[in-house]
Amino acid sequence: MDGPAGSGKTFTYNYLNAETISRGFKSATAAWTGIAATLLTNGSTLHGLFKLPVPILDNSTCNVTPNFKHEHFFKQVNLFLLNETSMIPKHALNAIDRLLKDVWNNNFAFGGKVILFGGDFRQILSVVKRGQPAEIVESCIKCSLQWQRVQKFALTENMKVHDGEGEFS
Repeated sequence: MDGPAGSGKTFTYNYLNAETISRGFKSATAAWTGIAATLLTNGSTLHGLFKLPVPILDNSTCNVTPNFKHEHFFKQVNLFLLNETSMIPKHALNAIDRLLKDVWNNNFAFGGKVILFGGDFRQILSVVKRGQPAEIVESCIKCSLQWQRVQKFALTENMKVHDGEGEFS
């Protein structure tokens, strides 16, 4: 889900989270940054949720071991809601993909789980220490193999602008 600031991404995440829970299912909400995570109901960082290592390299794996309580939690989750995904490096996405495939013991993308990725892809790319522009773009989530399987949705209307205020925003 792509949308500029004020288009309702965080509202949509929190609504979907509440709707999922009200129907008796389990969801997990997370964001790449701690500040963005605080805006999500029961939000955490992606590092906290998936036990991502620091630094994240091309062969990194999540620090979740079999029979660990975190693995049991993942098996209960029906929907993952991930915010600020424009900042996620593709190596982190690859590690999450490998983890969910391992947890669900299959070879489907992300273990066959439903994941809503969202953010403003016009804003911030992932950070590459002393990276050249080509390296920064190559590290982007949109350059990952998994991203080719993602169905795209766009939020286009600014929901924070009230009638008569559009000319000042």
